[in-house]
Amino acid sequence: MTSNFSRIFVADFGQNHWTVFDSFTQEIFELSPDEFFALAWLPVGSTLICEQAHLGSPRKDSSLAQVYLAEELLDLYARAETKDCMIKLFPHQSTAKARARWGTMDKTDAVDVVAIYNHVVNSPHMPLMNPPKTFEASNSRQAGWTFKHETNCILNKARRFDYEDPSDQVVQFIEDNLKLITSKLSMEAREVFDVDRVKKDGNFYASGKRMMRFYTIASLFLQPDGKVRKRLDTDTIPGLRWLSRNVLHNGPFHLKGGIARSNLNHHVAKNYIIGKMDTRKASDSGKVLSHYHFTPEQDEQFRGHRKTFRRSVVEAMQVIRDIVKNDYVTTVNMG
Repeated sequence: MTSNFSRIFVADFGQNHWTVFDSFTQEIFELSPDEFFALAWLPVGSTLICEQAHLGSPRKDSSLAQVYLAEELLDLYARAETKDCMIKLFPHQSTAKARARWGTMDKTDAVDVVAIYNHVVNSPHMPLMNPPKTFEASNSRQAGWTFKHETNCILNKARRFDYEDPSDQVVQFIEDNLKLITSKLSMEAREVFDVDRVKKDGNFYASGKRMMRFYTIASLFLQPDGKVRKRLDTDTIPGLRWLSRNVLHNGPFHLKGGIARSNLNHHVAKNYIIGKMDTRKASDSGKVLSHYHFTPEQDEQFRGHRKTFRRSVVEAMQVIRDIVKNDYVTTVNMG
């Protein structure tokens, strides 16, 4: 990772000032918002790493994390570029993990900047975001917000009925197509979605979790009344890439991911990976071993299982989308 950067500075904002770590001199210093904004302190050709919350989003009245207005951020980005400097945004959801691995128990800006630096340079897989070109939300993104809100409403209601409401057409769709869906999934995906064990009569072993898993996927393409779901901006059934980016918010820079993301990442992925790694009672306290405390080998295993999970979700989405398009969209068009 370090070979991609020159002299690295890591900055964090708190208590109305910036705390900056210079990786070349190993010094930590403080700057006022105005001093930081001027960029006179940043050497030509260097790299500045900062949490996305502080330097990747414009200031809002409801939050103290953002420092500058949208036009000020765009100006800062442009001036950094004229100095041949790179700005890279760190996912602030990962700061606690960085602190646990490379910092101390103290939660201070001085600890965080050093921890973030060590986490980045020691993690070749660590994704960093480039500054945005604009803060105006596209039609596609706005449609994603609406779609996610509707999905939350669908899943909230389904959860109240434990995903077993007989009048819910999504439930009926899964019951009618479970064997077909399963037949089209890889063995890895079958394990993720808990359909890898079949009785001699061809039926699946009972599982209270299976319906929630498939319901979450199917609800992205089908409404409880049986109508096909469509994007607001294109009036078409959503594609996998659009859903992943604008509804499920897969990736380290997600903010409010919604119930669908929570169902898949927290309930499905978490339990699947814990089972594969056998870390349920592996911590010192006898509880689940936190990924904050993984060894490098365990971290590599974790990322491998997470990749399998994500690939399996894409598989299930594609299979269910194809069935919905064939059985519902075609029927409507022919009717």
